[in-house]
Amino acid sequence: MKKRYLIGNLKMNILSVEDTEQYLSVFRREMKGKKQESTVTVIAPPFPYLERFHKELPENAALGAQDVFWEKEGSYTGEVSYPMLKDIGTEYVIVGHSERRQYGRETDEDVARKVQALLKGNLRPVICTGETEDERRRGETAAVLEAQLRGALEDLSPMQAEKILIAYEPRWAIGTDRTPESEDILEAKVIIYRMVAAAYGAAVAERIPILYGGSVKASLLDRVCFSAQMDGVLVGRESLFPYEVAKMADIIENYQAPERREGKPEEG
Repeated sequence: MKKRYLIGNLKMNILSVEDTEQYLSVFRREMKGKKQESTVTVIAPPFPYLERFHKELPENAALGAQDVFWEKEGSYTGEVSYPMLKDIGTEYVIVGHSERRQYGRETDEDVARKVQALLKGNLRPVICTGETEDERRRGETAAVLEAQLRGALEDLSPMQAEKILIAYEPRWAIGTDRTPESEDILEAKVIIYRMVAAAYGAAVAERIPILYGGSVKASLLDRVCFSAQMDGVLVGRESLFPYEVAKMADIIENYQAPERREGKPEEG
């Protein structure tokens, strides 16, 4: 059975050890006893607190990181490499987030290098992709998604491709309380699915989780995840509230999809 994913990106929040302990205490309490048989819940804290999160996360949650550098080691002041992340128990790493593209001037080539590095370390990249409002207005969503993903997927073997996750996060929806309609999100999923299927075949494309990110909250899960036939969500602001993460994890875990005659995205 294909897993669903809930990835909480805490961004540059949780500002102290005390904040970290308080978050983890509440999160452990809220996640206690919750079955996570079909859902993978991932928390990506700021770098300084990764090790503490690794030690104190509940067993039904996994550790993620918010970024990585593409070199294994060397004179790269301020960067963090994949062996460092792996050594402290990181399993998933977000790359290409719109905020990294905006503030860090990250390019598609940079993202591709990071994906390759993570796969070398047997870590799972969460590749973010999405259009700006102007690009959407000009009808360029498909072209933007394809351009952003092309480099990241170009040199991957089918076995490597199956380890990635892709998050569609329209840049105009992040932190704005504006979300696309379910049909628009599904359309983006179809674009991504077809691109992956063209490169690796339908069997591989079926195994790659495609998530939605952008102003996600529990009350919107039906719209941005279930009705849009997404494989999970990448959550920003709401993940700062551990009880909300646990609530969303529970909703996703217990969701039962209605039967559909045509189940493949390319037929949507």
